[in-house]
Amino acid sequence: MFRKRDPQTSLLATSHFLPDDKRRRLETDWPGQFRRCALPLIDEHAFDDLYHASNGRPNKPVQTVIGVLILKEMHNHTDAEALFNLDFNLAWHVALELEPEEAHLCQKTLHNFRAKLMKNDRARLLFEDMTEKMIKALGISTDRQRLDSTHITSNVARLTRLGLFCETARVFLKELRKKAKKKFEAIPAGLRGRYIKGDGADSSYDDARSSDGRRRIAVCARDVWRFVDRFKGDTAVAAFASYGLVKRLLDEQCELAEEPQDAADGDADANEPTVPVVLRAAKDVKSDSLQTPHDPSLTYSGRKGKGAEVQLAETCGNKGKPEMITHVDVTRSCDSDEKATVPVVDNLTRREIAPKEVLADTNYGSTENVIACEKRGAELVTPVAGPKVDEAETDKITKADFDIDPKGERKTRCPAGREAASEKRDPETGKVRAVFGADTCVACPMRVSCPAKLKSGGRRVLKTTVHAVVLAKRRKYERTREFRERYAVRAGIEATNSELKRAHGLGRPRIRGLLRVRLAVHLKALACNVKRMVRHLAGKAWKAASAAAGTPPAATDAASCVILRLLRRCEPTSVALATPCRPAEPGGRYFSRTAAA
Repeated sequence: MFRKRDPQTSLLATSHFLPDDKRRRLETDWPGQFRRCALPLIDEHAFDDLYHASNGRPNKPVQTVIGVLILKEMHNHTDAEALFNLDFNLAWHVALELEPEEAHLCQKTLHNFRAKLMKNDRARLLFEDMTEKMIKALGISTDRQRLDSTHITSNVARLTRLGLFCETARVFLKELRKKAKKKFEAIPAGLRGRYIKGDGADSSYDDARSSDGRRRIAVCARDVWRFVDRFKGDTAVAAFASYGLVKRLLDEQCELAEEPQDAADGDADANEPTVPVVLRAAKDVKSDSLQTPHDPSLTYSGRKGKGAEVQLAETCGNKGKPEMITHVDVTRSCDSDEKATVPVVDNLTRREIAPKEVLADTNYGSTENVIACEKRGAELVTPVAGPKVDEAETDKITKADFDIDPKGERKTRCPAGREAASEKRDPETGKVRAVFGADTCVACPMRVSCPAKLKSGGRRVLKTTVHAVVLAKRRKYERTREFRERYAVRAGIEATNSELKRAHGLGRPRIRGLLRVRLAVHLKALACNVKRMVRHLAGKAWKAASAAAGTPPAATDAASCVILRLLRRCEPTSVALATPCRPAEPGGRYFSRTAAA
């Protein structure tokens, strides 16, 4: 049964029983900032439909459960570590505004709530709602944003091709033995013994030397065909998820032959009936093929390997304010980043935080994407793939100097700024035919080098396409200093990728499966945003408190620096006592990772 958290502060809250100096430190540091600024942003009513309106025991306050999930990802804790801190860590009690007897959460409650978040994409909605509120509260501008992707791998083993065949067969046999033991026992002992032992333990068939791997993988391919063929008419077994994976593996990795293929001498299935299947060449296997039976959503990238891609967008150019991650999503590794550009801009536009300028790397910047973003009111700034413009050609007048509106709302203008007398466009092909009158061009100082063709009567005609002009403009603009200065800001998102991977465990989440990975990605991105906001506010509060006490915000000697670090509970660092340095801002474990030393 849904119950909203009581807004009345309890007199028995942990903070009321702390000594004054400890309470002041916690109120100034991240726990107090989290309670005052982050906790109220959680809209509990957005989750009331996850509970029965009148039946059942009242739920644990949603604000508390989500707060625990955010703190868990902020510190990159496991469930056990997070729940231990909830029970015994005073900082967590203050941050979540809990009484000592309330500071407890069952692991099953945490698990069930995450399962509910995975339905209907609730984690994404939570991320978007709280991020938009933080952006508004801090007055952060979203006019400039940068876009990038980072490669992640879920909690699965990286299998070889032989290991993939063996593990997929093993998963199927285990499910078959569990749900249909008689059908499992009807399989020939030699066939199933290559993948699973009689006591249920894994066999070591996939532990093959490189010299034996090619021969054994051919046997595995024939065995996979035997499994599929044996149960293809059995509707009960065909409904198994593992059977679908075996069938998928056969379709992606093998080809049916016209005639049964004989086993080679010494093969484990030499005495078994021949089957009409051959193994595909590795180069012919597509990159979206099955990589592991434990996470079928994973694909393969020739440059990054097995895994998935996280598309990431964040604000930039907000000096003195923290940058916020505005968009995250999980895409396949086998897909190009080019496909993600327009969906990201559309998502930001729908949420009314659309950028006017998007900085991204070359993979995002196809000319089609540049045109599509411009139609949506955003300028996509990226390097251009392909050959570069020669320095000597940047001063020449080319078709790139003509001002053609991709939206088609106004006529084309020539390099001299004169508008075309008439113009025709083909909306399907993007072809443009602009005609400039003789009276316009006869006295133009650029007529000698103008790329528009001179026709009878003195008029000039420009024939081109929107794609060609936009591409030429980008190639020419890429050589300018203005482009280099604007684009230099994009590199900052690499630090965000590193922060998410190193401080929040994004690089290798502790879970697997597309829905769980997507949930973890949204929670980690949200935790990073909350951390940045809390760190920013705690830093301001710390400086204000230092100024009020008459203490300078920065120490000039190393001894004072070390003392302040100990008082602020930062991680110990090796500081030479003879080296002057500035103390880190407060904040505990995750603050010390980014503190200036």
